[in-house]
Amino acid sequence: MAAGRAWLMWGLGALCYLTALFHRMSLSVAGLTAQERFSIDATGLAAFSVVQLVLYALLQVPVGAAADRFGPRRLLALGMALMAAGSIVFALATAYPAAMAGRALIGAGDAFLFVNVLRLAHNWFPGRRYALVAALTGMIGGLGQLIATAPLAALLTGFGWTPAFLVAGVITAVLLVAVGVALRDGPSVAVREEPREPLRVSLRHAWRNRGTRHAMWTHFTLMGAFVTFTAVLGQPYLVHAQGRTPAAASALLTVVVGGFVLAGTFAGQLASRRPGVRGPMVAWAAVVSVACWAVLVVVPGPLPVAVLGPVLFLIGAAGAVSMLAFDLARSANHGHQAGVASGVANMGGFTFAVVAELGAGLLLDELLRHGVAGPLAYRLSFLVALAMGLAGTVRLLTLHKHAGVRPRELELAA
Repeated sequence: MAAGRAWLMWGLGALCYLTALFHRMSLSVAGLTAQERFSIDATGLAAFSVVQLVLYALLQVPVGAAADRFGPRRLLALGMALMAAGSIVFALATAYPAAMAGRALIGAGDAFLFVNVLRLAHNWFPGRRYALVAALTGMIGGLGQLIATAPLAALLTGFGWTPAFLVAGVITAVLLVAVGVALRDGPSVAVREEPREPLRVSLRHAWRNRGTRHAMWTHFTLMGAFVTFTAVLGQPYLVHAQGRTPAAASALLTVVVGGFVLAGTFAGQLASRRPGVRGPMVAWAAVVSVACWAVLVVVPGPLPVAVLGPVLFLIGAAGAVSMLAFDLARSANHGHQAGVASGVANMGGFTFAVVAELGAGLLLDELLRHGVAGPLAYRLSFLVALAMGLAGTVRLLTLHKHAGVRPRELELAA
């Protein structure tokens, strides 16, 4: 009975996260439509995602600390309310500033979701199951991303911009009500027994912990590359650099997200049974991700599907392995610092995505202004993400020996 209730509570939180990933990735297939609707260039399009992800990243540590102190239920409800409002504003917007306000609300609301679903897992499940539940959370989020690819493209084509995003807002509001009525933070004593400390103290302890920093660079390198491609840049790249139609580009984005969904379950199950594989797994995933981005940058298109498909699938699979960052952060910190440590780790990937998307958009517009051919300009713009991926991989490998080291072991080694 207790196990069933735990899965029910997590399932409700995971549905909220699915909704958040849909909202976060909805521009992956709506990017070209957004450029036409709001008369914006590549930098303007990237700015949508940048503003959204900046707010997301900046709020991670405060949200993680609030999850430790106040519990996930209230914070999940607040996040869902912000996303519902943002989706409605975005649906009705006809001018760029209003649309940007909608994306900002979505980004702020999204920031409350993942860390608090992980906190639900921490409260309701024993530690040995955490890696699996975290990976399953990522898999459920991946389903939200899948809905934000070909299905959303079909909805936009069939019904138009406003109805498509209004439906998303209404569904988010319904889930908000469900959270308020049914969700519980955890078994009655689980949260209260943990000590509390000021945010600056928790943050200092988490940051000094090399295991936390290893988790952050893991997320930076793997999730950052995945989000950079899927959030907004992937569809224009596939259309202009790889010569695909918008419909074919949407299908290829589904391949990226499919890699995320399939690999996430495998990685979580393996890490739950053999925690020692987490460090090597994230190291190899980083190397593979960087190699795939190098193919996208260096090799002229259009690439055959037999090459492009596996490259995109592996970028998605590497993104899924980034979910192990949260189990690595949890196991390297004391329980009452789990939220802050998860927030620090979660900042990594979205800091990467903010810088890479804005940098790629600026570089692309500059190259096009100087007469560089479109396909080459789109490929060269991905140099920003490739360089950041290389830097993150080097840092991750430097901290490799601290992967998943227990807090007491870290204190003895200090």
